[in-house]
Amino acid sequence: EVNGKQWYQRRVRGPPPMSQTESWVTGSLVRIKLRNFVTYDAVEVSTGCHLNIIIGPNGTGKSTIVCALCLGLGGKTNLLGRAREIAEFIKHGRDKALIEIELFNKEGPNYVVQRTITNDNKSDWKINRRTATTKEVLELTRKLN
Repeated sequence: EVNGKQWYQRRVRGPPPMSQTESWVTGSLVRIKLRNFVTYDAVEVSTGCHLNIIIGPNGTGKSTIVCALCLGLGGKTNLLGRAREIAEFIKHGRDKALIEIELFNKEGPNYVVQRTITNDNKSDWKINRRTATTKEVLELTRKLN
C-alpha cells in the first residue's frame, strides 16, 4: 500500500521461457524485490528484455526503485543525493531492509544479488544465496557491464 492506495505487483514465476531468452542479454535486469525499503513494505517488479521504464504519479516510489538498483548493485549513497547513511533507506519504524536483484545469465542460472541493510549502517551481501562481499558484488557488476 502506498499513500493509502493499493498497488499490484507481478510475481516472478522463474526465468523467461526459452523462446524469449534469445532477446535477453547477460546482465539484463529480470526482477527487483524490496522489503522495508524507503516507501515500500514489500514489492516485486518483473521486467522485460527490451526497454523498461518506470512510470507513475508523484509519490508512488519510482525513484525508490532506482535507488534500490543502485544500492543493490554496490553503489554508494552519495551517488543518489538522497541520504548520507545507508540506514536512512530503511522504512521508518523498521530495523532492516532487503534489496534483491535478479540479473539474466545466458550461460547458466540467473545471478541473484541480495543486500540486507541494518539500522547500524551495515550491509550483508549474498550472490546466489552465498555470502559475499561488496567487492565481489562490484566485480560481478563490472563483469556484466
